[in-house]
Amino acid sequence: MPQAYSAMKCALDLLNQYDATQKMSTGSAELDSLIDGMQEGLFYLFYSTHENQLILDSLLNRLLVGCILPKSGKKHGFESKALLFNNIDYYADKNKHQLLNPEKIATISKYAGIEPKIVSKNLYVQTAYNLEHQATIAQEIAKRIDSNADIKLIAIRDLTKFIVMNNKAGYDTPNRNDDSGTLKKVLSILYQTCAKNKVTMIATGYCNVSSSGIVPRPIGGTYLKHTVNVIVNLRPNLNNGYYYTTSSNTGGGSSASYRATMTKHPYQLTPKSTNIYATRIGKRKDPMLFILD
Repeated sequence: MPQAYSAMKCALDLLNQYDATQKMSTGSAELDSLIDGMQEGLFYLFYSTHENQLILDSLLNRLLVGCILPKSGKKHGFESKALLFNNIDYYADKNKHQLLNPEKIATISKYAGIEPKIVSKNLYVQTAYNLEHQATIAQEIAKRIDSNADIKLIAIRDLTKFIVMNNKAGYDTPNRNDDSGTLKKVLSILYQTCAKNKVTMIATGYCNVSSSGIVPRPIGGTYLKHTVNVIVNLRPNLNNGYYYTTSSNTGGGSSASYRATMTKHPYQLTPKSTNIYATRIGKRKDPMLFILD
């Protein structure tokens, strides 16, 4: 059987290819500098402990809106459609609005300088309620991406949610192996489809609590670690703590500092860290909303 060889490429061709690659801003100059922006066709994982779900959700919502922002006018978006793949236990989770909160999306849209109606017209949502349903939804999303060239970003909320839930339920080892196999299937379907269509793939997930000074590993195993192109851990910057500002734009809200540590990147040295900042806005009765500044 003849052996397949990869074609040799000129360094100049690779440089030109890199220069032609579309990039999108995260909404945070510090985070953009750390990960070199959000590049088309790459797979990003942002993870933290369950207690920091708020910053993960806020980042994910900002990236969904960012995909729809224009490329020009210093907006640095993809000017394309985006898709949210949400994973939620509809019966156990108290916050049913986590399916998708239109008020939050509208607030972020106005904050980013785009009409909420434009965002709503260009945002698709798919929701999975358990691990098996997650695999089914992944197939449906793959078909939608193949048939719609305007979709340039898929954001997966709580990628490993059902793995964590099943582990807490105390399922035995065979079931855990099945869970791992299902997650691999989900990732394989989505990653191959996104790579083929140059769609940026973003996921949020959890990690186990680690001792001070050590960056915890994301839950998901070796397969997830090798599949993802860029991995970033987020956690409160306890050295600086929380600092408070008064601003007419935030209604006198507070701001918070987080440490973003990049542990994997296709061409940058790691680990590498930076501070990122978020502004707290919204009504006190509702879950507080952070938006990257």
